[in-house]
Amino acid sequence: MKFKVAQEDIANGLQLVQKAAATRPTIPILSGILVETTAEGLTLTATDQEIGVRVTLPAMVAADGAFVFPSRIGEIVRKIPFGEIAFEVEEANNTATISWERSRFVIHGFPAGEFPPLRQPPLTPGFTLVKSDLRRLIRQTGFAVAHDDSRPVFTGVLLAVTEEQLRMVATDGFRLAVAQGALSSPDGELTADVIIPGRALGEVSRILGEETDGVVRVSLGDNHAFFEAARERVVCRLIEGQFPPYKQVVPQQFVTKLTCATQGFLYACERASLIAHEVGQALKLQIGGTTMVISASKPELGNVREEVPIESQGDSLEIAFNPRYLIDGLRNINGEKMSYEFTGPLSPSCMRPENPEEGIFTYVVLPMRLT
Repeated sequence: MKFKVAQEDIANGLQLVQKAAATRPTIPILSGILVETTAEGLTLTATDQEIGVRVTLPAMVAADGAFVFPSRIGEIVRKIPFGEIAFEVEEANNTATISWERSRFVIHGFPAGEFPPLRQPPLTPGFTLVKSDLRRLIRQTGFAVAHDDSRPVFTGVLLAVTEEQLRMVATDGFRLAVAQGALSSPDGELTADVIIPGRALGEVSRILGEETDGVVRVSLGDNHAFFEAARERVVCRLIEGQFPPYKQVVPQQFVTKLTCATQGFLYACERASLIAHEVGQALKLQIGGTTMVISASKPELGNVREEVPIESQGDSLEIAFNPRYLIDGLRNINGEKMSYEFTGPLSPSCMRPENPEEGIFTYVVLPMRLT
């Protein structure tokens, strides 16, 4: 196996795949990155058998082959100056020589034949989304997953496909995030409800990069989900279990409703959270007429009082929230204005963008008891 590749290309490719490599593997080879020559150049693959990532990049191939590099190859390549890097693998002794300018680095690896093959997408119907839409859906739900493995379904995001729409839902038991988008090109009639690990969707969003164009094909099958773009593929194992009936959690009526500028509300909460930054500390909202007062206090630090102009309907209300939960929701509302509906001082509240064209997003959060 022998090839040359631009330092920037392989450094970027390794950065994308290496997070999928196992950190504490029961099989040592899973800590490595498989490099294979292809008609397009190179493919880089890493997997911990829960998540698998494959990236294709251009290269000048002189001799075909495959080799599993240790994951530290990424650190080595990042420290090489920009320019062309030459790789030559001696499969007989499982070593690779990396050369650039007047320097050379010899590294030991694993034979490619021992690396477990990455699962292939099924032939069942799938669907296609624009990259920017998929990233929005992941961003607006992934933050709300639980990080406690005691209830595995709460660590994942429900992906619900109906006709030409995709809905993603996440909850940790204290808040619920629902985002919806349109499918660009369904392969046929497809309905599905699957739970995808939040960590896997985070990798999908990271690997897709910041491109606003391009599409991603999603297919489901054999207890796995597959996300494929032009040069990237992510495969992940689905979470088994029944997602909670989230539609019952979204309030249908309110006693108090406000509309206000999203950024003004967000910035006021971020400033007030500097006082209420510890676990158990709350932000208090007093809502009535044309003003919402946001306050927090802590004896050893001080107190804060912010006034935010609003338009309100219904009863005056005093309610308290975990500041992080409020801020997380506000950061994910696209659009200049938002609406916030309340069902009582101890009941679920629901915020949305005022203009649905900014992206369909619903965020339900439970309040804290006022003290």
